Amino acid sequence: MIRCTGQRGCLTTLRLLSLFLPLLAGCATQRVEAPVSAESPAVRQERLLGLVQWEARGRVAFRSADKGGQGSLQWLQDGAATRIHLSGPFGAGAYQIDSLPGQITVQSRGSEAALEYLGPDAAERFLAEQVGWSFPVRSVRYWLLGLADPATPAVQQSDAAGRLRELLQSGWVVRYEDYAQGAATWLPHKLVVEREDVRLRFVIDRWLF
Repeated sequence: MIRCTGQRGCLTTLRLLSLFLPLLAGCATQRVEAPVSAESPAVRQERLLGLVQWEARGRVAFRSADKGGQGSLQWLQDGAATRIHLSGPFGAGAYQIDSLPGQITVQSRGSEAALEYLGPDAAERFLAEQVGWSFPVRSVRYWLLGLADPATPAVQQSDAAGRLRELLQSGWVVRYEDYAQGAATWLPHKLVVEREDVRLRFVIDRWLF
């Protein structure tokens, strides 16, 4: 309790209160924001590996020693089943690629016949023979999400937020140039996949889950 005696004493007390009350009010209402903790690579990996169905839409460009091109990409994943739509100026038209472990079926635009490839490297053989360039379809399924393929050893480098920045796996180097905020976590927007004289650049414009 604050007491004052005499008119002069009360005036002095009121002046002091007028100086300190705003400071006290400021201390009472000031919010201190808690720092946002970065998601650890382990937590992020567990979250993304739990995705069963997803779709990525965007573009892919490739360059090799003697050729190059670019086109649109639609990648649909449903468990172990992969469906890829490739179209644009690849010099080979447009394709729908349906891939299961050890088997791939390819349907090209304007052709009623479907090509079938069997074996663990079926997708890679099709791309090399029909399109002229190739990439490891099984691993790219994970790389697009910003993950290493859990089936093979990898050297990984993450940023402060726990997002993959560079990956060395199966002779390929994957560099993540940009991420976009998704509904649950950060997802790759631009990434480059390279090996020897082959360079692929993926730009994902839209993610669907």
